[in-house]
Formats: sequence, C-alpha cells, structure tokens
Amino acid sequence: MDHITLKNGIAVSRLSIGTWPFSGVKLWGDSDDQEAVRTVHAALERGINTFDTAARYGDGRSEEVLGRALKGRRQEAVICSKVHTAFLGYDDVMAQCEGSLRRLGTDYIDLYQIHWPTPQIPLEETLRAFEDLERQGKIRGLSVCNFGPKDLAAAGDRPQLNQLPYSLVWRIIEKNGALAASEAAGIPVWAYCALGQGLLTGKFRTIEDVPMGRRGTRLYSSKWGEGRHTDGGYEEEIFPFLASLRQVSDKAEVSMQALALAFLKASPAVGSILMGVRSVKQLEENLTAFETPVPAGALAEAEALSAALRDQMGDNADLWENENGGRMR
Repeated sequence: MDHITLKNGIAVSRLSIGTWPFSGVKLWGDSDDQEAVRTVHAALERGINTFDTAARYGDGRSEEVLGRALKGRRQEAVICSKVHTAFLGYDDVMAQCEGSLRRLGTDYIDLYQIHWPTPQIPLEETLRAFEDLERQGKIRGLSVCNFGPKDLAAAGDRPQLNQLPYSLVWRIIEKNGALAASEAAGIPVWAYCALGQGLLTGKFRTIEDVPMGRRGTRLYSSKWGEGRHTDGGYEEEIFPFLASLRQVSDKAEVSMQALALAFLKASPAVGSILMGVRSVKQLEENLTAFETPVPAGALAEAEALSAALRDQMGDNADLWENENGGRMR
C-alpha cells in the first residue's frame, strides 16, 4: 500500500478506512463489533494505517469500537477523529477532544478534524483550541472537512488534509472551487463518498434498489423524506449515467468500483481515498478494486461520462444541505 507524507511528517495510506459504519446508525445498518475489530486488523495487515472516525458517529460508538480494535496496536495506526460543528467554541473543542481520547483509549489523536465549518463561531477561536491541543500533545495535527475556497483561505496553511465528497457521481467540488483551492494550498484532498454510498458498486440499478435509509443525500429527491434538504435530487440523471458506466466497465472487464477508484487515484489533488467498511469481505472487495489496473481508454470514457453528469448539476457541493447554497463556502 502506497502512502503520502503530510506537511507535519505523518504518513497516511492512499486507501483509508472510514469507521462510520461501525456505529450501527440507520444509514449503514447494524454493525457487528467483533467483525469491525477483525476488519481493522485486516486493514493493518494490508498496509492501511489511516482510520477516520468522529464523536458524532453513533454518539461515540464508532470511536469506542475503533479504540478497542487498536488496543495494543496503537503505534501502527493514524487515528483521525472529528469535532462537530456545534462544538467549535474554544472550551467545547477542548472538552470534545477529551471525550474522544477517552472513547478511543489513547492519549493522542493523530489528526483532529473540524467536521464542518460554520460562520457562527470565529474560525480563529477554533484554531486557537487546536493549537493548544497540539502544544499539549493531545493531537498531532489539524485537519478539516468540507472546507470550500473561502473557509480554506481563512485556515491558511494549517490544515493537513481537506476531507471532501468526491466521486464519479459527485464532482461539484470541481465547480465550486474547493478542489482547486485545496490543490493550490498544497493541502491533499481526502476523498469521501468515493463510491457514492454504493451507487458505484454496480448493485443499485434503479431508485427502487437503493435502501430508503440511503436516500438522504442531495443525490436523491427530498420527496423520500430521508434527508435535510428540499431539492429534487438527480435521480433522472444518475441512473442513466450508471447504466452507461456499467457498459464501459463490462467492455474493459473491470468492476465499476475499480473505475471509480482509478478516477480518484489519477487526480493529483487527491491524497487518500476514504472507504467505509464494516467487514473483512467489504475491505477485501475494496482493496481488489483499488489494486485493479484500469485501461486508460476505459478511464477516459468514464471520466467523460462523469463530466457530462457533473455539468447537469449545480454548484452546491454540500451533499446534505441546500439552505443558503449549502455549507461548503
């Protein structure tokens, strides 16, 4: 497994593990804690050292399971957790970090992340808390999530990574400037929702195939009542795109997953690809796709189809909300 070295010297694997599914929340369904532990161990054995979690994931359950999995193996891992938007004031950040450390069973977090930016709390106040945590040895570095050009400029060169939604079905960060701003600042993009929450695995051919609990993002219409937005979604555009992408993958004799990951691997702005898994089987499937060579012609076809889909979407790169144009500024 290849790794990249961040500005502060931390080496993160090009494929990383998202542990939100460990929380057992409705979006992902029930999770077996023992299988989650086995999955973390299998990832470490395959050279994946980077694990993403958050206090918000299952009210801390994801952190607890990850901490249990890394007991006795802490030095092998890069732990990345997040403080939620509601707790970005100085005192809240300090308290939230203590809670995450306790649940993770560690005395430091490698990368502590701002989950979402907010105009309600001055960014400098939040950053001051992060700087104090770093001085105290409780975190090794600051990272951010969902920072658009304006927020990234305000953060300066301090973030180590910028976690952004990016995939063949969601390329709006190319349109709102977040991708270019991250690259220009020398801050690698940590791509999440890399498989479009299952759309790019090939298992969902129509909207009826998508579990109701997965219909909460702005990819889908608000009529399903699953999300926080009021948009009409992009179902009419996405499923024809997926059918065309399937034809490309069949002709090239590679999986749709392999095409999706090859697109992200080819981007000079992307440092690591975040994959949510909750079983060893899912981990192995994703590793196989990640390691599969994809013909250049097939990748070019997939990129062109995806660009056409992107151009039918607006400029709001926030996957979840549309109020005031979304939160990614």
